[in-house]
Amino acid sequence: MWNLYQVSPTVLYVNVQELKNITAKVLSNASGPLLRYEVGADGNPYDLAAAGAVSFYFNPFALNGGLKIPVRIHPRVPPGTIIGFAENLPIQYQSNEVPNVAEVKTRQDYYQIDWPVVTRQRQIGVYAEEVLAIYAPFAIGIITNIANG
Repeated sequence: MWNLYQVSPTVLYVNVQELKNITAKVLSNASGPLLRYEVGADGNPYDLAAAGAVSFYFNPFALNGGLKIPVRIHPRVPPGTIIGFAENLPIQYQSNEVPNVAEVKTRQDYYQIDWPVVTRQRQIGVYAEEVLAIYAPFAIGIITNIANG
């Protein structure tokens, strides 16, 4: 994404399985340099948490010395998949024709129809008329077929 479009993801969405795999890889014996240890504001160096998880990925190739990208769990991302989403575009892509990376266009928000009574059962329908508009598909990256473990 960076080499072709100078865009970096600002958030990574993963499945629980992938977050466990990433954490296992980063916190292994062979990956000591990948671990970052932070001391709290109170200065207590022995404040540890058991069963932690990776919460950020540091992208060293982004502008201004790098970018901390949060890793978030999404319930609809399938196992073996990582989705990278750039929430904001560089200045060269910003215009009135590309307002956002993606947005939901709504023709009519949620509405309810009480259908006519033709049986003893009351029939009600709740509907919404929406579509996803993607203006910058190059700002969304997906890695699939990641093996478990």
